[in-house]
Amino acid sequence: MKNIIFKNSIIYLSTEIFNKAIPFLLLPLITKYLTPTEYGVYGIYQVLISFFVPFIGMSLQIHITRNYFKVSKDVLAKILNSIILLLHIHLFIGLVFIFFISLLFENPLGIESDTLYVIPIIIYTQMLNTFNLTILRNREEALKYGVIQIIVSFFNFSSVLLLLLFFHLGWMSLVWGVLIGNGIVVLYSLSSMYQNYTLDMKTFYPFKIIYKISLPLIFHLLGGSIIFLSDRVFIQQMEGLEDVGLYTIGNQFGMITMIVINSIVLAVNPWMYKALANNEKILQKVYLLMSLFFLIGVLVWLVGDFIFPYMIDAQYLKAKEVIFWISLGFIFRGWYQLFYNVVLNEGKTKIFMYITFGTGTLNLILNYILISQNGMVGAAQATVISFFMMFVLTALYSKKIYFVKMKNVSN
Repeated sequence: MKNIIFKNSIIYLSTEIFNKAIPFLLLPLITKYLTPTEYGVYGIYQVLISFFVPFIGMSLQIHITRNYFKVSKDVLAKILNSIILLLHIHLFIGLVFIFFISLLFENPLGIESDTLYVIPIIIYTQMLNTFNLTILRNREEALKYGVIQIIVSFFNFSSVLLLLLFFHLGWMSLVWGVLIGNGIVVLYSLSSMYQNYTLDMKTFYPFKIIYKISLPLIFHLLGGSIIFLSDRVFIQQMEGLEDVGLYTIGNQFGMITMIVINSIVLAVNPWMYKALANNEKILQKVYLLMSLFFLIGVLVWLVGDFIFPYMIDAQYLKAKEVIFWISLGFIFRGWYQLFYNVVLNEGKTKIFMYITFGTGTLNLILNYILISQNGMVGAAQATVISFFMMFVLTALYSKKIYFVKMKNVSN
């Protein structure tokens, strides 16, 4: 098992490095052709995408993960039928919602309302691909998982270059690139799921059960989005779009920590769910992973701090100030992800509604206070505190239900 986890971690990490290397290769080009203000508009657009993700995506893929080792293949096919149908319904509702928003506001948050229609479609394509990738991850087909991710990134990269350099679409080149990359792979994802499962769209898993788990996660995801991206809205209102662009670039470097940690989490998750399903003790290994995540974050900060001036146009150099804080925040987020699995495995997702909504509210307050004092660095500090609180609350709750379960098993 250790060999499988190590092998898959290497594959996931290599894939993530390759995929995220593409945006990094684009950074010199982007910082040359886009001003900090223009890149700031793109940063705000990312905020809007993150706002819609909880309502359209609703973490529907978790129904694959938490049931994969518990139910038969026929039941899993019914689950896929249901979540695919629900995703289509959510897409339609999202488009209707944007239609009414465009009637009320011409340029919400400085974004042209017509461009908002792309957001639900991006999320829709990403979610369909996520369903297939989740299946591959649970089947421990890391190599196939990696190839699909690389294909998405290749078309994303190619599209951005074409649209930015030859069609001069500015920051929207980045948006269309994401849609094209995911859109091209969607047909393969649907075909792959159809070949492995009976997707007849006639037999469904009860929607009531799906929504019982997923609805509380709307607040969980929304709270997470607030922590991730509300800082950019505060910076826009308090410091200006130029600082949003600087902060977004600095955030890209700090996110290297998240990329490496996520690759390990992707490999570890199937092991964790199997171990939890078999009532195995996992706490000691979780502590070891936490130590590893901390070392990764420190290393990423040191390397990122060194290479930053050599990769980025001089007008963005101020962004270097936030790399340490972003890296630290993603260490705490990685710790949270480990304990999140314990709670999710027991289906007690309602607690996340309170934890993330509470920490999200705290983040809003901290953003206002710390940005007033420290500018865009204050926004990164608010993120660190919020992720730490999310980790502490989730860890305390998960350890409580974990020890109660292990006590019952031993009895």
